[in-house]
Amino acid sequence: MTTQFQKRPTNQRAVRCVVMRGGTSRGVFFHERDLPVDATQRQKILLAAMGSPDPRQIDGLGGADNLTSKIVIVGPSTHEQADVNYTFGQVGIDLPYVSYSANCGNLSAAVGAFAIEEGLVAPVHPITRVCIFNTNTQQLLVAYVPVSADGSPAVDGDCSIAGVPGTAAEIRMDFSATKGASTGKMLPSGNLVDLIFVPELGKKVAMSIVDVAKATVFFHARDVGIAGTESPDEFTPEILNRFWAIRNAAAAHVGLSPESRLPHPVSVAESTDYQNFMTKETVRAQDISFVTRRVGGPPPRLHKAFAATGAVCTAFAANLPGTIVHQVAQSFEDGIVRLGHPTGVFPVRIVIGPDGEIEEASYVRTARRIMEGTVYVRDSVLASDAFA
Repeated sequence: MTTQFQKRPTNQRAVRCVVMRGGTSRGVFFHERDLPVDATQRQKILLAAMGSPDPRQIDGLGGADNLTSKIVIVGPSTHEQADVNYTFGQVGIDLPYVSYSANCGNLSAAVGAFAIEEGLVAPVHPITRVCIFNTNTQQLLVAYVPVSADGSPAVDGDCSIAGVPGTAAEIRMDFSATKGASTGKMLPSGNLVDLIFVPELGKKVAMSIVDVAKATVFFHARDVGIAGTESPDEFTPEILNRFWAIRNAAAAHVGLSPESRLPHPVSVAESTDYQNFMTKETVRAQDISFVTRRVGGPPPRLHKAFAATGAVCTAFAANLPGTIVHQVAQSFEDGIVRLGHPTGVFPVRIVIGPDGEIEEASYVRTARRIMEGTVYVRDSVLASDAFA
């Protein structure tokens, strides 16, 4: 059997990969067996494959955007209840790093389809349940993947999600087992609201730090001097730095290291009309639970849509009386929390049992295989001391 490390006349090494879209993200998927075990060599391959560090990622597969500078590694499960292991990596664009500190809920939706297509999970028509062990958070996720009669994941359907053109087959993701995914505690500080001093802002800010699916810190948009409906074009470096200053203060408060890039900062405000950044249509106040904006990084950047794991955490916080999110949220009779983000609405279903446990934390995404083939990495890059 030919391996990905077979010497090629071009002085490059070939690594098999698949490019997939999951939700509003796009990533390069690898089999665990096709990557070196050594962490340094693995990082070199992943950075080179994506073309990092370079603001344009011109020499690799990255798209010069946080939503497309992502990798996924899938392998046999090491968890007795799971079908596959899944590791997510956020690849730095102009900085040489691959961060495994958190999961990507959007690309999680593509893991089930990938596992079926690659023969790691047997297809069951019409819906295949794929249990996924996310190594980043040490948590179990469940994907319900629609499967055609021929055993392949369905791609066509009438499901539409904000931030993705057209419609496709619906994949339902359940994150109900992800309480304390990043810190081991649903409320890392033990409080629903903390009043934390932020040196860069010169004042104390009321925050709710919640950890379901991904540790997130919530605060009122007004506390960083914005209405909360701003588009990505309106998020100046100064505004982004205010978000990151709150993140830093919250991280220090609960003992998270700066390297973790957690908790992610999210602003919230009461529902109001605003303009969809992509379509220029009006997102109506009556159609959303509240307005929210989420910043990732470093360097800090506003998400043009909304991270799925962040959406799960935000929707759960909206159901938790006393949190900042609950203070601004309007409820809907169907129990669905509808997040108003820059490019539309992200609905999340949260069901909390009488004992306070999360019975369901689900959302709908779509996913599709875009390309499969070989990415080439120069031997000279692997032999260098850079990024060691």
